[in-house]
Amino acid sequence: MMIARRAGVSVATVDRVLRDDQAVRPATAERVHLALATLRDERASRGRPSKLTSFRVAFVLPQINSRFLDHVERNIALSASFFREHRIIPSFYRCDFSSQRDTAAFSEQVADYDALVLVPLDYPWVERLIEDMSAVNVPVVTVFSDLPASHRAAYVGVDNRIAGRTAGLLMGRFLGSRLGTVAVLSASSRLHDQLERRIGFSQVLEEDFRNLRWIAEPDFAEDDDGAGLAAQGLLARHPDLVGVYVTGGGISGIASALQESGDKSRLVLIGHECTAETRSQLSERAIDVILDQDVRGIVHWAGLAAINFLNDVRGALAIPTPETRIYLRENAHA
Repeated sequence: MMIARRAGVSVATVDRVLRDDQAVRPATAERVHLALATLRDERASRGRPSKLTSFRVAFVLPQINSRFLDHVERNIALSASFFREHRIIPSFYRCDFSSQRDTAAFSEQVADYDALVLVPLDYPWVERLIEDMSAVNVPVVTVFSDLPASHRAAYVGVDNRIAGRTAGLLMGRFLGSRLGTVAVLSASSRLHDQLERRIGFSQVLEEDFRNLRWIAEPDFAEDDDGAGLAAQGLLARHPDLVGVYVTGGGISGIASALQESGDKSRLVLIGHECTAETRSQLSERAIDVILDQDVRGIVHWAGLAAINFLNDVRGALAIPTPETRIYLRENAHA
């Protein structure tokens, strides 16, 4: 997007030039290459990386209703002393990535940063943002949710497909030989982590638990009231419902609704993110399993990965894959 504006051409034309499409007029291709070279020179003129004593890193979350992302935001703020120790000057942003116009404007806003740590949504213009940053040597580290086909420098977070497979295995083991339907609830089809969890979960049920039929319910509300209504609708539509897997937020509202209706005793409920509320619901048997991740640790590793790329540190890609933690009633408060 930045290159297109500098060259006075469309984003599609920039893409064709970068792919060395011979159908592009030489004069147009020259303008694109000149714009790219100018942006690279501007960044190099700042003395990065060897002459900088600190690095400006933008931490960017999508502007969506998500308790988990609110939790991530708090952990970014609480990591200020860690960032200072590692010469990172963090700034925090929320962007409406569902809007192509807002994303394009945002790419201009963060053009002067040394690196981006980003929770992306799966839109073509978000991939374009990452590509534009990469083209001017600004590494983009995706965190918690990935866009593996993009030009991002690295991904830091749990293996979400494995997390989904773990949830599927636990669901099958809890239900044993029972017959019935299991609902997979996802709050956003644009978050790659939830898609990966859904795929992993369904794979295990199809491979090892043929007694269970699974159905997907994407884009349901994460707020407690909306999630509770979703649970009631599921029970009405699927009398044979025996399990619910929540790939994102909203599990607390579902647990409360199932308890109030008296239906929890015949259902297994599995989800993500260990909070004070979900810990309490685990203890009360309103939730059976919570899968969790080290949010602050992942935020720290993402910041370090970004400055490792800036410093050309060997092994910058050797980022640890965080473990998925499993919480049950017995270790809910461990």
